[in-house]
Amino acid sequence: MEKQIFSLILITLGVFVIPFLSPFLRIPVAVGELLYGMVLVPLMDKADLEVINFLSFLGFSLLMFLAGLEIDWNKLETLKAREKLVIALVVASNFLLAGLAVKVLKLSVEAVLILGALGIGLMLSVLRELKISPYFKQIVLITGSLGEVITLLGLTVYDLHLTFGWSSSFYLYLALIGLFGLFFVFLLKVINLLVWYYPTQVASLIAEETKAAVDIRASFALMLLFMAFTSFIHVEPILGAFIAGTLLGFIFREKKQFEAKLSSFGYGFLIPFFFVQVGFSFDFSSLSVLFLQLSVVILVAIFVIKVLSSAWFKLLGFSTKEILLAGLLFSFPFTVLIAIGKILHEKGVWDSSNFALIVLITVISSILFPVAVKFLSSKESSA
Repeated sequence: MEKQIFSLILITLGVFVIPFLSPFLRIPVAVGELLYGMVLVPLMDKADLEVINFLSFLGFSLLMFLAGLEIDWNKLETLKAREKLVIALVVASNFLLAGLAVKVLKLSVEAVLILGALGIGLMLSVLRELKISPYFKQIVLITGSLGEVITLLGLTVYDLHLTFGWSSSFYLYLALIGLFGLFFVFLLKVINLLVWYYPTQVASLIAEETKAAVDIRASFALMLLFMAFTSFIHVEPILGAFIAGTLLGFIFREKKQFEAKLSSFGYGFLIPFFFVQVGFSFDFSSLSVLFLQLSVVILVAIFVIKVLSSAWFKLLGFSTKEILLAGLLFSFPFTVLIAIGKILHEKGVWDSSNFALIVLITVISSILFPVAVKFLSSKESSA
């Protein structure tokens, strides 16, 4: 018990200090937390981390829920048909090229998810700092959002396949996810309509002292409900959290207030425990010349795939520099890469060295590519 308390104190101190150190080190806070976890490897015993593992699981669940919630469906629906077609072509080309690269490099089939991964978590914070065309930002964000949904839905399907193969049970449970999702959407629609048409009556049902927190409670309840369901049908509950967040964001479009509350709670407390725990899981014994060479090959493959698939943006009038910029922005899907690596490691598909490879690729890409983005965008704005 004393060792667990010591570990908890060490991690909590790091979580508090890292946001102040990260700007000086010029790295994202999440990357700093992950690196801090690596530093703790020789100081802590992995057997004494029950509390940390529990907090990490909650943090991971909330991270995936927020990843689904942050998708802006309003922007997607307001796009013109030509813009929707180009975005679809970019995302489709991305995964087709990832599949081709897996064949050429003779990697395992699940590596398609790594090479094709798209996400907007870290990209969003980088885009906020850039002084570039708002239209470019919008198109890139929507493309990243759609790609994130497809990546994680693909991981969900693959997770089911690992358990059931291509048997009838696979299709049955896949259909169950769809049906439960439709029921979930229907339920949220009914709640939304009740709040819209009877705001006074609904408000009167809630005690005054709990009104400020009711949206947080409801969000957690829905997240846990979907996690329980997906766990019941042999799918990782983490993926259930993502689907719940995606559906909630799809129904409740005016979500800024409760999304901000959840983000503050998540990134301020629970999610850092997850990133530190991932860093702490890093297997240093895997490091070798071949390991580092493979990391470089995969990083280059990710970048080339993203740039080539972004070439479709030419149809929207993007310049060559903007296409290169889009490729760079798509090359560091921090949250999604960690999620894929963590889930495949826990499912026993990958061993600790494979997971260490993904962690290393995630750290390098999340430091290197944002720097390249800022350098290229400064050239673009000055040109």
